[in-house]
Amino acid sequence: MTAPSGTASAPQAAHDAAVARLVAQYRSLPPGEPVRLAKSTTNLFRPRERTRRPGLDVSGLNRVLEVDPVERTAVVQGMTTYEDLVDATLAHGLMPFVVPQLKTITLGGAVTGLGIEASSWRNGLPHESVRSIDVLTGDGRVVTATPDGPEAELFHAFPNSYGTLGYALRITIDLEPVQPYVHVRHVRFDDLDALTSAIARVVDDGTWDGTAVDFVDGVVFSGTEAYLTLGSWAREAPYSNSYSGQQIYYRSIQARPEDWLTVRDYLWRWDTDWFWCSRALGVQNPKVRRWVPKRYLRSDVYQRIIGLENRYHVMARIDARRG
Repeated sequence: MTAPSGTASAPQAAHDAAVARLVAQYRSLPPGEPVRLAKSTTNLFRPRERTRRPGLDVSGLNRVLEVDPVERTAVVQGMTTYEDLVDATLAHGLMPFVVPQLKTITLGGAVTGLGIEASSWRNGLPHESVRSIDVLTGDGRVVTATPDGPEAELFHAFPNSYGTLGYALRITIDLEPVQPYVHVRHVRFDDLDALTSAIARVVDDGTWDGTAVDFVDGVVFSGTEAYLTLGSWAREAPYSNSYSGQQIYYRSIQARPEDWLTVRDYLWRWDTDWFWCSRALGVQNPKVRRWVPKRYLRSDVYQRIIGLENRYHVMARIDARRG
């Protein structure tokens, strides 16, 4: 459905209103006032200083505005999480060129902070599939930056700027088609030099043992035990494993020479256990894990628990008493 000529669609109108509120709030800040966003999620591993003044309200900038399955593009607000973005694009048989491993990483954060994942060996980093960015700049303007437009310098400087050049409000990105499954092979190496040489061969040739490779990542458990994980698109699968519940993905790498996952389970294989960090919270213990609702086995829940610990230091006090 399209809006009548001369009128904005409902999502576009809501976006424009959210941008107007944000700009007004930003311009009202006293000179010299520190600027931060009032984000509901964070993937920073370091504690953040608490401030009395609330951050800029970006709650209205967290949606996918449009997915064009013909052009294979998506128009996405900057604070949209990859979880929501992937849900919207997979409905059309598409995905972003690069999907960072944690669900609550935002598109704007990945573009300005450099995300990376197993498709990066062929697709680069998230900013390399960006067509345009609407940026709230330091002087309170909203500009549209494109590779060859009047704001081209800002467009090319924005990646890795971590918010110092402005905040991404709306981003247009390219998408690529997916297949229903990913066939995963975990290839063990006892020597890290041999592992890096194998990565170079895969990147140069795009295959392993005669099979096309679409995703490359790996895990080093020790100096003599490392695995190169190679993923290949598949239309069919003899079975599919999910690591969103009782099974732990990084442990499967040591136990399974190969595996099959749906595309969604593959993209979020690392999120359930926050890579391997959930072990510190006890939820990798089978006796504990079976009682934890599946909806709580995700990285942002662990991050909130760590945030509470950084604020109240409960475990730190217990550890101090235990010596």
